Amino acid sequence: MTTDTPFVSRDFLTSVQPVVLVGGRSQRFGRDKLREPWGSEGRVLVQQPIQALRGVFGRRVKLVGACDPAVLQLADGIIPDLHPGIGPMGGIVSALTQWPGPIFVLAGDMPSFSGVEIANILQVAQVHPSAYAVCASTDRLHPCAAVYTQHVRPILEARVSRSDYTLFSALEQIGALTVPVAPEAARNVNLPGDVPAAHEQRGIVRS
Repeated sequence: MTTDTPFVSRDFLTSVQPVVLVGGRSQRFGRDKLREPWGSEGRVLVQQPIQALRGVFGRRVKLVGACDPAVLQLADGIIPDLHPGIGPMGGIVSALTQWPGPIFVLAGDMPSFSGVEIANILQVAQVHPSAYAVCASTDRLHPCAAVYTQHVRPILEARVSRSDYTLFSALEQIGALTVPVAPEAARNVNLPGDVPAAHEQRGIVRS
């Protein structure tokens, strides 16, 4: 899906910059979870969201945040995090600062999000260009699987300036649009025990 998809026009697709957030510290995981082995083909976990975005946008997926040099080589460029250490909001503001249009954000620890979910979110964002954000949702919002437009940038920047980094409350303030996704698609890998469960969801047998 590197050109038109059944859901999204070529022009709109080109206007959106896809990014993967990689600035987390993996404290609960105990080691760099982005480099955790994934499957039997020598891949690592962070390659899953990168490849999902590439399947829709082509090879122009950028990383946001500080990460291991080995991870940098897996994507198509990097956007420096202007606000390191404050969580996803800093990465989102940084990407919106560098790119003039909307961005599609996917967390580096979401290995089960697919091109279908990405295209569905893009379709809603295309139909609602004045929306501040369009987020995946299950029984809750998933701020790190979402389209953010330039409309939301000043709101997030204002929150950063007053040290209010709670992305959920910001999304409630702006009335983010939501797109339902399956719970397994939106699952984050936070603990080592989450990796076998995520593999099982995707039918991956570890060697």
